[in-house]
Amino acid sequence: MPETSRTIVCLPQATPIDTLEATAAALLPGISSPTAVNHFRTTRRLFTGKLLNASKHTAAGGPLGLLDLDAMAAAGRLSYYHRYTVWHRVVAQTKPAQPFWTFYDRHAADKKKYTLTQAQQGYLAQPRIAAMRTYNLLPNRVMDLSTNHLEAFQAGCDTYTHVGGLTAVPANALLTVTGNHFKPTTGRLSDLLTYLDQAHTYLRTLTAKHQLVALTGN
Repeated sequence: MPETSRTIVCLPQATPIDTLEATAAALLPGISSPTAVNHFRTTRRLFTGKLLNASKHTAAGGPLGLLDLDAMAAAGRLSYYHRYTVWHRVVAQTKPAQPFWTFYDRHAADKKKYTLTQAQQGYLAQPRIAAMRTYNLLPNRVMDLSTNHLEAFQAGCDTYTHVGGLTAVPANALLTVTGNHFKPTTGRLSDLLTYLDQAHTYLRTLTAKHQLVALTGN
């Protein structure tokens, strides 16, 4: 659940390094001005000429064999663990909250009886959501606590930590070599987990020579 939208594009083994960004960007017509972003950790400095935008053990893309996906997953787990510990203190003594989609579904079932404004107000009125939003307003906060992470937070420390590791590599969306575009269909945790299952199942089929490129854009 990276806060900055990123799409991972998988390219054939023979794609030249100097065309990686342009080739990947051309495959994402729905994204405005996609640009390469240093998303990956790298294994060695000796092969920086084979990596896109190599800098301080990071890169925007390159052969899978030169990308340290294990280190990325470990860093993702650690980052999410620290965020969970902060969240757990912030929401202490508040009741579990319902995610926004539960209120929206009620609105969608009867838009006249339960308006969108009522759905938004009902969601925001929950003490746990109020605690998170209040913390995010503090100038001395350690980090932001995205309410979009609510379901994963409430699933517990282990689950949230593992979600951090699982999202580290595939980010928000993944485009396969054959053109399949995997991404969560909604913001629900169940849909995120379905996406992560698809993404990791596909990544395991790639060879060390397949190219990965990370792009960001609107």
